[in-house]
Amino acid sequence: MMKGNLAEGLALVLTFLHIAYSIELPGQHLELGTCLLVLIPGPLHVEDKASNMGCDNSKEVCDASSKSTCEFVHRQFSEAFSTEPMVQLIYREQINQGWLLSSLSKHLNSEDNCSLVIYPKPIKDRTCLLSPQHTIADPTIIQLSTSISNHLAVVNQVCNTFRNVNGGLDRQGLHRDYIRDSLFSVESMGKYVNAEEAFKKGATLDILPKCEKVAITSWQEFFIEYLQHSKPVVITNAIQNWNVSHWTNDYLMEKYGNKSVHIKLSPTRDYEGIEAAELWETFESFEIPRQVYEQLEHPDLVVPRPAPTNMKFSEYIYLMQNISTGKIKNVSAYLEYSSIRQYFPELEEDISEMSFVESYLKLKHLNIWLSDGNTVGKLHFDPFDNFLCMIDGRKELLLFEPHDNQQLYEAHIPEAEFSVSLNGYHFRRNKLLESTSMVMSPIDIHKPDFQRFPKFKQAKPLNCTIEEGEVLFMPAFWWHEVQSYPSLTKNRNLAVNYWYEPYLSREFPCQSCKLDVNPYYNFLL
Repeated sequence: MMKGNLAEGLALVLTFLHIAYSIELPGQHLELGTCLLVLIPGPLHVEDKASNMGCDNSKEVCDASSKSTCEFVHRQFSEAFSTEPMVQLIYREQINQGWLLSSLSKHLNSEDNCSLVIYPKPIKDRTCLLSPQHTIADPTIIQLSTSISNHLAVVNQVCNTFRNVNGGLDRQGLHRDYIRDSLFSVESMGKYVNAEEAFKKGATLDILPKCEKVAITSWQEFFIEYLQHSKPVVITNAIQNWNVSHWTNDYLMEKYGNKSVHIKLSPTRDYEGIEAAELWETFESFEIPRQVYEQLEHPDLVVPRPAPTNMKFSEYIYLMQNISTGKIKNVSAYLEYSSIRQYFPELEEDISEMSFVESYLKLKHLNIWLSDGNTVGKLHFDPFDNFLCMIDGRKELLLFEPHDNQQLYEAHIPEAEFSVSLNGYHFRRNKLLESTSMVMSPIDIHKPDFQRFPKFKQAKPLNCTIEEGEVLFMPAFWWHEVQSYPSLTKNRNLAVNYWYEPYLSREFPCQSCKLDVNPYYNFLL
């Protein structure tokens, strides 16, 4: 049979095979909510389009061995995935979806015998509201034999499942279920305070539960006690051997003074945060596409981004010092999440990754943070596992767990960006952006609007303040607000952080999406 006629033959298979399961397939691959397994007996010949695939018609060309293999695999896979919600298995099903027939004819050869076509679950692109896309991988195709264990391993890998031939979970699957069922919560500490109580007028942070502070020396301890439970912890012994005492302003200026760096300028100490869109000069004339506007939960709010600018590193140090001493007012400057490897590569020789994770976690970014020590990073989350290392000053981090993101009102929020005149540091709110933030909360935790955001009342804050020489492990997706304070002797706040591929991950922005083991780390199960 020529490949051009394969779709017709496949249509015969799918039309005339009797229905084994009552499964309604979506009209498009993009709408699949699961991994799809399509079991195809073969080979087929287009001249047999009147046949019923029972191998009892003399006009049929039917490979009995292939049919028997397919039926055996079908029975085995039906049992293996009988209770797996993330997999649909189709063998004898009436299907008329054009996308499936088109895909099968594209990827199967006309002479293929019993084949299993595995379509991974499409990944929804949540980043774009204007024309959301899905990431679709080509299907994986297996030429089947009776070696079920090998085929099952492939399906488990493609579908991110952990089933054995008896339909139960294998060892990795049991571990994954344990992890998803045993995530750390602030409530489990016994002492906790709801946000309504924590942020009422006159309340102090002393009433909040605090992060545990421990010395950690082994991967086993870190993984078992903290990483797999998504549990924040302050580590007291992780950077004691760092050679950073000579990182003075003078040393850094001498070494990198002529280096151009990217900094952020803000009219207040707040970085990002939330404010009313109507405060911006172009509010009346700025138009949000209707398709986007209808999907925004907070179209009247914006995330005000600080004004970006580039200057020599020495100029930044002088600016930071003048802000610290009060010589320059009405401006805050921040060298934030700046890549050490891009801007200050030699500094990496003086520091090192946490010895207990460097062989296991995948490093994505290594950053330096330097300011006068009077900045606030407003409430947000990062999609990375974070080791925040305090060198000078301290940081007061208020954390909220990522298990009920309705309480933090996670959503797309329109962005804006300050402009600034460097001659006098005059700021204007004149740049509304055609982009949205996906990681900011619309809540001002120190002035919460409980009438507008009533679910925030039940959120439970955790105080994870770190001092010089301490490291905060903050698991991915934990909401946090960061108040920095300067060193009393150096009048600055200096930190380094390592961002890793998250061990537990989820889609975002998505209020209902739950943490799950990142498939990249399945080897750790």
